[in-house]
Amino acid sequence: MLGGFLSDDLLMFNTVSLTWTPVKTSGLLPSPRFQHKFAAVGEQIYLFGGCSHNSSYCKDVHMLNTDTLTWQKCEVKGECPLTCTGFSLTAHHDKDIYFFGGKCTNKTGAVSSTSEVHKLSIAKMKWKVPLYVGIPPERRHDHTAFIIHSHMYVFGGRNEEQEFNDLKVMKLINPSERQPVMKEILSEFGIQGVSNGFSPTKIPNVKYELSSSPSPARFETPSAKITDESNFTAVRNEAMDMIHRAFAILDAQFQKLDREKSELARAVVALQYEKEAFSGHHQKQKQELQEMIERHKAQNESWLRAWAEENDKERKALCKLREEIMREQNRLKEEHYTIQKRSERLHSIMQQFKGM
Repeated sequence: MLGGFLSDDLLMFNTVSLTWTPVKTSGLLPSPRFQHKFAAVGEQIYLFGGCSHNSSYCKDVHMLNTDTLTWQKCEVKGECPLTCTGFSLTAHHDKDIYFFGGKCTNKTGAVSSTSEVHKLSIAKMKWKVPLYVGIPPERRHDHTAFIIHSHMYVFGGRNEEQEFNDLKVMKLINPSERQPVMKEILSEFGIQGVSNGFSPTKIPNVKYELSSSPSPARFETPSAKITDESNFTAVRNEAMDMIHRAFAILDAQFQKLDREKSELARAVVALQYEKEAFSGHHQKQKQELQEMIERHKAQNESWLRAWAEENDKERKALCKLREEIMREQNRLKEEHYTIQKRSERLHSIMQQFKGM
C-alpha cells in the first residue's frame, strides 16, 4: 500500500499480527498521490495512476522490487488508458496487467464513467487493447475485478446513473490463441479456411473417368497360308468379316460413352437445380431472420419508449406531489406563525387584565 492523501510513504501490512510497519525504500520514488492502484506480478509490484497535489491525473507506471525494495520508473510504450480514478488493475499469469473502467472529471467538473479495457504487457512494457470474448460490462468505477482461468470477472461499482450489484465475465484471449479462436468464431458463421498467411492456389486433382476404359479388341490374324490363287477369296472374306466386327464393337463403345455423357449432363442440371433451391432457401431464411431482428428491435424500442414515457409521468407526478407538499408545509408554517402571534396578543391582553 502506497500512501493515502498526498503522501509517498510505504507501509507493509502483516496478515498474521494484523499490524502496519513502515518500509524504507530507495530508487526513483513515485510522486505523492492518492486514488492510485497496485498490481502484484511475481516479486514485483506495479503502481499506476492516481491524482497529484493539484488534482491532476497521473499516467506514469512505477515498479517496486520487493527483494531489494527499490523503486523504478517504467518507460511504457503504446497508447495509455484514459486518465481517471476508480479503475481496477489486475495481474494475469505474471505477464500482463489488465485495466478496466474508472471515472474522469473534465474542466467543467462533469464526471463521466468509462468501460475501457486495456492491457499492459510486462515483457514489452507496452499498453495494448486486449482481445476478449463476451460483452464488456457497463461503464462503471469503484468496482472489484479479478482474473481466474483466463476469465476476467467484474463485480459491483457505480456510474452517474446507478449502482451495480452484478457480476460480469470476459474470456481473455492470448495472441497465440487468436487464430484458433477466430477460426471457431468464423466457422459459426459458415466461413471456413480463413488464414492470415499466404498459400499458393492448389490445382485440384480431378479425375474425368466416366467409366472403365474398354479393353482394345484383339484380333487374331490367322496365319494365311495361301498356297494358291484359289484360297485368296476365302481369306479376303474372312478379313472383311473381322473388320466389320471391329467397327461394330467401336460403335457400341461410342454409344455407351454418349449415354454416360447424357447422364452426366442430367446430373449437372439436377445439381444446379438443387444449388438454386438451396440458395433460395438460404436467402429466405436470411430474410426471415432479418425481419425477426427488425421486429424484435421495433418491439424493444417501443417498450423502451413506453417505459420512458411512464417513468417521465411518474417523475412529473412525484414532482407535482412534492410541490404540493412544499406549499402545504409553507401554509402550515404561516398558520403556525399566525397562531403564535395571536397567542402572544392574547397573553398580552391577559396581562393587562391582571394589572387592572
